[in-house]
Amino acid sequence: MSLIQKIFEFILPERCFEKIKEESSKWFFVCDDCGYEKSVWDGGGLRFFACQNRPRYGKCPKCKKFKILYLRKKV
Repeated sequence: MSLIQKIFEFILPERCFEKIKEESSKWFFVCDDCGYEKSVWDGGGLRFFACQNRPRYGKCPKCKKFKILYLRKKV
C-alpha cells in the first residue's frame, strides 16, 4: 500500500476504507494504443465518489510512450 492509502486506512473506519478500496479498484488507467490497464488502487492511488472518465498525461509502462492515459471505470 502507498503512504496515502495507509493514512486513509488509519484514519477511516474499516467499513469506509473497504468501500474506498473497492471503488478505487474499479477505476483503471488505460492506454488505447497497446491495451495496458492498471487499477488506480494497484498504482497506489485513491478514487472515490468519482463519476467521469478523466484523461491524464503520463508514460505507458508497456509501450513506453508519453501520452494521454484515460481513467475508465469497469462495472
